[in-house]
Amino acid sequence: MIGGAPEGGLGEHTQTASGGFSRYLPPGRLRRWQWRASDHLQRLARHLARDLHERRGFLFLAVAFCVGALIYFALPREPLLAGLVVATGVFAGLAISAWWRGGAFSLFLLLAVLLAGASAAKLRVELVKAPLLQRAVSADISGRVVKLELRAGRAPRAVLDRVVIAGMAPERTPKRIRLTFRGEPPPLGARVGGRARLSPVPGPAVPGGYDPARAAFFQGIGAAGFVFGAFRLEAAPAGIRPLVRLAAFRRAIAQRILDTVPGPAGPIAAALLVGERGMIGEEEAEVLRVAGLAHILAISGLHMMLIAGTAFWLVRALLALSQAAALNWPLRKVAALLALTVGAFYLAISGGNVATIRAFIMAAVMFTAILLDRPALSLRNLAIAAFITVLMEPESVVEPGFQMSFAAVAALIAGWEAWRERPVERLAEPPGWAGRLAGAAFKAVFAIALTTLIAGLATAPFAAYHFGRFAAYSLLGNLLAMPLVSLLVMPAGLLTLLSMPFGLDPVPLALMAAGIESVLAVAAWVAELPGSSLAVAPFPAWTLLVMTAGFLWLCLWRSPVRLYGLVPLFGGVLLAGVLAAHPDLIVDETGKAVAARGPDGALRVEGARAGSYLADVWLKTEQTSIGRIDAGFACDDMACLFTLAGGARLSHIVSPFAFAEDCARAAIVVSALPAPPDCRAPLVIDRAALSAHGAHALYLRGAEPSGWRLATARPTMRRPWQGEPF
Repeated sequence: MIGGAPEGGLGEHTQTASGGFSRYLPPGRLRRWQWRASDHLQRLARHLARDLHERRGFLFLAVAFCVGALIYFALPREPLLAGLVVATGVFAGLAISAWWRGGAFSLFLLLAVLLAGASAAKLRVELVKAPLLQRAVSADISGRVVKLELRAGRAPRAVLDRVVIAGMAPERTPKRIRLTFRGEPPPLGARVGGRARLSPVPGPAVPGGYDPARAAFFQGIGAAGFVFGAFRLEAAPAGIRPLVRLAAFRRAIAQRILDTVPGPAGPIAAALLVGERGMIGEEEAEVLRVAGLAHILAISGLHMMLIAGTAFWLVRALLALSQAAALNWPLRKVAALLALTVGAFYLAISGGNVATIRAFIMAAVMFTAILLDRPALSLRNLAIAAFITVLMEPESVVEPGFQMSFAAVAALIAGWEAWRERPVERLAEPPGWAGRLAGAAFKAVFAIALTTLIAGLATAPFAAYHFGRFAAYSLLGNLLAMPLVSLLVMPAGLLTLLSMPFGLDPVPLALMAAGIESVLAVAAWVAELPGSSLAVAPFPAWTLLVMTAGFLWLCLWRSPVRLYGLVPLFGGVLLAGVLAAHPDLIVDETGKAVAARGPDGALRVEGARAGSYLADVWLKTEQTSIGRIDAGFACDDMACLFTLAGGARLSHIVSPFAFAEDCARAAIVVSALPAPPDCRAPLVIDRAALSAHGAHALYLRGAEPSGWRLATARPTMRRPWQGEPF
């Protein structure tokens, strides 16, 4: 008893004058909230303990490994490999020591795995590091053609290795270059030469956007350009490597498909079977993109599983026809082994790009699980696939393909787990064959719709962030088209590859083409619906990270504790909507092109022609139609003037004689030339700023420069894939 009151009661008692106690009084609201919170926390602790007992914690190790690689690429400057390795070892040692003593070791283990992911990314950079071209040059070059890309309506492009550039020291010569050729493309494996214009691979067209220089760096490409006139053949293909032979084999298959299938279905069939996407017309690609079906053009986990899954089902069904095989052979394991072989062959002929390798790893882990008598579809297998993928190619963590494919599969497996554990009331089967057929049809349609909805919702934040567009009728398009892809297009594609050596491929190829034409018809109908494509304004990367954290929490836990992931998930969506903003001025890294937003809210482009890469990237998230993309710019031989939203005047200077006048009258001066030190404009973006920081984006917050926000594509300290300032 404290102060005359009884201890430990559920309520409160008041003492009367005679020394007794009055009737029981209920506890206050604050006390009740404390009890409820304590009870809730205890239940959460029990749920977490149960999930961890089921080894769900391993899933978060895979997340930590990926986050470590992501942190490496987000660092403002390059870390030391030795420092990362030592830190990894220290935390790994602390985790082992704590585990040995029976203490809590989870935090140390997570930090060790996170640092291991960063170390893997740094090691990958050190292994692929090669010379990068620093300045544009025109020189006589020669090299061996190791990759060839044919593009619809555009000149062919090739990647050359064993490069020799006249007048350039071997230690400064890029290992590989990418060249555009005029006329007929050079043969694979041949050594070619010619006069060429080479430039450094450009960086992001807008801060936070796709970085071509980083992608080229990890492919070993240190320069890009074009050949003046025709190339010369210095040596015919001879003694070429197996990979080049494989590329030639893929090219032959693609050409055979194009010769057999006329119209737009041929290039799409070639893209699905051998990964040759260059011949797909822009009109067909845009229709599929608007309908939410662009994912079928890239060989991904869907295609790999459809090909390998068809092989698995076909082999198992054929073997089951034999009584001896059905009774004595492990049919699932035999079918899984052959399906894995088919998947490896599909990987080889599809080009072996990052997305295809990732898809094969995921398929290989699942078929290996069957061989080991483990569940094929599980988040644990997905985590193993993520570990292997990021260990092999850490740079993939920043690519939309990696993020969207793993997000879709994680959401589908988590959704399947939740669906499997739902309470089910077993009812009698509907009488008659018609009722059973209707029930089966309903289940099939419902399954397709549900999987499409889950995968679409899981990938929507990543698609909005990376591509700036949202396919409003993606669910409808996938619901109508994916049965055709799953049941007709890809199985017919597998039969095409199997029958091609015997000359019997025209029949299954015709079926595949018919399915592709039907998919295109569905996509065209969906794309014509009003509001089919919605532009999304750029939003901060950290809001995507908040959404991703909530999404992973929702997927990776199994107990009701997963529902807490909805808080950061929807919070991130809300913050992204509030903070999303279009830049009012964009300057490319050379300073030769700018995009400016006028008082009417429309973005105009000067210095880049309509249909160019820069114009397409800058205008892709714009909803308004402005006619001429350079309307509103007043230009002469020395500069172009433009009035921005809010009344600020922009001067894009192309002649040094314009600085004297425009530095005094313009609020913003942009030029590819070095500005004079006495330029009095409030904001000057000249050659020095562009060389140091790459592309610039300006967000106007009022008329005063103090409220403006400037974003740049590169940090002050350049990373290995960003070259040196020019």
